[in-house]
Amino acid sequence: MSSAKNILKMLIGIVILVIGVVWYTGPKIYGFLGYLDELVVVLKATVGLFLLFFGLIVAWMGYDDYKMDIEMAKEEKKEEQK
Repeated sequence: MSSAKNILKMLIGIVILVIGVVWYTGPKIYGFLGYLDELVVVLKATVGLFLLFFGLIVAWMGYDDYKMDIEMAKEEKKEEQK
């Protein structure tokens, strides 16, 4: 994948992040500091779920790599026997 596509994806992600922050902070874009307490409550509530899903993804990737290593070792053994 080209680096231009990666940069475009990062910019889209940043725009979505900013829209999400504005969404939770209220309709006042320039005066959103009055809604900071609500934003902190939402962030505190979502951190646990983020850690749960991130941990599950990392564990699943590790298990998948473990299975792949075992499978590759079996194939190498097969190649050596031939």
